Amino acid sequence: MQDQLILVTRAPHKQAPLLELLNSQGAKPVPFASIHIAPLEIHSAEYGVTKQHILDLDQFDIVICISANAARFAGELIDQYWPQLPVNIKWLAIGKATAKALDYFDVFAQVVPGADSEALLNHPELQHVANKKILILQGNNGRELLADTLLQRAAIITQAVLYNRIVPVYTDDQIKNSLYNAALSAILITSGEALSNLTTIAKGSQQQFDISSLQATTLIVPSTRVANIASTQGYQHIKVAKSADDQSMLDALLLVRGLEADNEKKK
Repeated sequence: MQDQLILVTRAPHKQAPLLELLNSQGAKPVPFASIHIAPLEIHSAEYGVTKQHILDLDQFDIVICISANAARFAGELIDQYWPQLPVNIKWLAIGKATAKALDYFDVFAQVVPGADSEALLNHPELQHVANKKILILQGNNGRELLADTLLQRAAIITQAVLYNRIVPVYTDDQIKNSLYNAALSAILITSGEALSNLTTIAKGSQQQFDISSLQATTLIVPSTRVANIASTQGYQHIKVAKSADDQSMLDALLLVRGLEADNEKKK
């Protein structure tokens, strides 16, 4: 993968480990966050509601954490208000990174393989949840599939919003320099929202940029669902990784035609 330009679209605070992995393979990562994560304002009404959900933690049978960001912000609140965790709660985390973030706060969750709600909904703990009280730790404006499906299964659902997703703002020069002035070898995308944001940003402030070169670039995505979104947005060369974690994204990248030879040389 020597000197290949790889676009990294993770939120800024989550880029460093992936950049390091890519550098170790001889690639030239291009940081270009297509989503920003911002904590709730501490004096906002939303924060007050979420704080109350955390204070009521002992009332829930199951707590589901859908992302490492949710784990981090929830963990800080739990650490503040629950010196000792309430017992008999079943914790579920989507992906290893989310479980690891919870583990930092001594919250031990079952890891759900996969990178999306579809995988989580197949978990045995969520098949018979009638009248179970379930707390979902999440960001704003997320997908409603998880909550809606669990409601259909007669669960009692509470959603705790812990952070805001924000579309980053770039100047047209920044967009040209990162996306168009040099040929990208691949783009790493870890969510459908991040992909949609990238597609919008790439068009420029006046929709003046032709994004066909971007759509023709190899795209690494974490799930079939995101691959389908990419296809509808005109992306042509899509590779599905096993999950959204850094190593899975790198493994998928190293299997891309034209890059695997460089990987073999490093073994």
